[in-house]
Amino acid sequence: MIVLQSLSIRAGSKSLLESASLSIHPGQKIGLVGKNGAGKTSLFKTILNEFPIDSGHLSVPANWLIGSVEQELADRDALVIDYVCFGDSAYADCRSKIAEFEANNDQQGLVSAYDLMDRIDGYQVPNKAKQLMYGLGFKESDFSKTISEFSGGWQVRLKLARALMQRSDLLLLDEPTNHLDIEAVTWLEQWLKSYEGAVLVISHDRNFLDQVVGGIAHIHNHKIYFYSGNFASFERQKNEQLMQQQALHDKQKQQMQHLKSFIERFKAKASKAKQAQSRVKALQRMEQVAAVQATNPFQFNFPEPDFQPDPMLNVSGLSFCYSQNPILEKVDTVLRKGDRIGLVGVNGSGKTTLLKLLVGELQPEQGKVTQSKGVKIGYFAQHQLESLTVEQSPLQHLLNLEAKPSDQEARDFLGQFGFSNNQCLEPVINFSGGEKARLALAMIVFQKPNLIILDEPTNHLDMETRDALDMAIQEFTGAIILVTHDKHLLASICDQFWWVHAGQVEHVHGDLDDYLQQQMKLLKSIQSESKADKASVSKKQLRQQSAQDRKQLEAKIRPFRKELDKVENKIERLQQKLSEYHQLMEDETLYSDENKLKLSDCLQAEAACKTELEELEGRWLELEDQIEQIRQAD
Repeated sequence: MIVLQSLSIRAGSKSLLESASLSIHPGQKIGLVGKNGAGKTSLFKTILNEFPIDSGHLSVPANWLIGSVEQELADRDALVIDYVCFGDSAYADCRSKIAEFEANNDQQGLVSAYDLMDRIDGYQVPNKAKQLMYGLGFKESDFSKTISEFSGGWQVRLKLARALMQRSDLLLLDEPTNHLDIEAVTWLEQWLKSYEGAVLVISHDRNFLDQVVGGIAHIHNHKIYFYSGNFASFERQKNEQLMQQQALHDKQKQQMQHLKSFIERFKAKASKAKQAQSRVKALQRMEQVAAVQATNPFQFNFPEPDFQPDPMLNVSGLSFCYSQNPILEKVDTVLRKGDRIGLVGVNGSGKTTLLKLLVGELQPEQGKVTQSKGVKIGYFAQHQLESLTVEQSPLQHLLNLEAKPSDQEARDFLGQFGFSNNQCLEPVINFSGGEKARLALAMIVFQKPNLIILDEPTNHLDMETRDALDMAIQEFTGAIILVTHDKHLLASICDQFWWVHAGQVEHVHGDLDDYLQQQMKLLKSIQSESKADKASVSKKQLRQQSAQDRKQLEAKIRPFRKELDKVENKIERLQQKLSEYHQLMEDETLYSDENKLKLSDCLQAEAACKTELEELEGRWLELEDQIEQIRQAD
């Protein structure tokens, strides 16, 4: 097992860990959590021997192979299938040897390399790589492409697939669900459950942690505290500690009462039934996490909309193409007042394109999007952080809005999002991704929208900000369209799901679990078909390779076998001659005085025959030994 004992690490003058301890046993799956900047990624680098230890001890078994996602892509012109396959270092080494032996026309080396490929099940590696890539959302047509043909998000998936190909004893994963859609996240959860090695994973996705890990390592106040169970169990254990504080307990009651009053008010109204049901879910969850929320530095609310038209958006005959490639074709749908829509579908299916068409950033080639009078949209784009002016402060961003607040109002409002008076005046260029995301959310909230459209809002958010966003949207009475790979957020907020696929927007019958089960069945059927086809091909290739190996082996043995046949023929002739001499020597007349010369010649011939026979038998043994050595070597 890996043991961290009294470990201390620093980043410059900042202390990250002080006398921290943790043990990772074979096959154990642990979630590493803590605030941004607590030292989670630095701990990974320490385990990989890429970050110096200030004091203490880190023990890693010498025979353990540690797998991780590489930071950079060395060769962007490489075929993606080769890039993923070479994540298996044993396979990569074997492929390298084969290429070297082929270049040098080394037949003996080739036979040895092909035999090694068989022993490590190397002929199955390409098919295994394709199964991983199918699970992460790639298609059959992608396998023959180069890395450079994919966008940054898809290249991140390739790096993850390569990491999963490693024959590792410990897998280190840092936010592996970023850049994945919920379908790929669900597949990854299942893959990690069946993975036999140990896993240490950093994630802000509580549902992902609940599904994958059996322990939580919490970095807090420069120490590591280990909790048995998944993330929900960790929250319960933490809550039990926090609930001992009466002030937190009182705040929890107040928050719960607010939700209960909403449920009582609207549960009898058909138009509000779904929203009331979502508040019931929130109340059930709050019983577990309210104490943690009470300590959350981020507390904000979406203001009650002044006006909510119904319907809010009407989409008719909507079509859109990118470079003659149809993305959406004749889409018809309606967004009603108070709808809470989860937009689902694999990456690249057109979810972001649909959102851009709804908000007017793109113009349809056919059809139209009709916004009702009074619709006010708050839109968080997938690349929203790029729209911030990095030279300006959060205060300047807020004062530049149309509904300009006073200086003090802006400061008070930004305080709800964790920005202190000093931070309000700092340029955004120095902010982390999470801080920029919080500022972008603050600007949306301040504008009092009645329709909120969020496209992957959690990519840069830590657990506390995700929780605050979850609670704020729970209380929002306007309409919502949400795209996210965070299944917990999607399930707790949305009560309808629109599936974007094959150029269409289809309303899903059932909840998120029903949709994901349907997608996993579809994926398994595709993988099974591919595996069956590739298995037959692999067996054929294996037979062909075995035949080639035998030919190469026979070619190596042939000269020795040819000489051995000649030696055996000579031995047979000498044995026949020796037998004739012995028959001659059995004749008594040979020993008479008149035949002394004849006897002498016979004895000399017999002695010469025996000498030559002994030499040939020695050579025969040498040749047999050489042939056996060749067979054993190959």
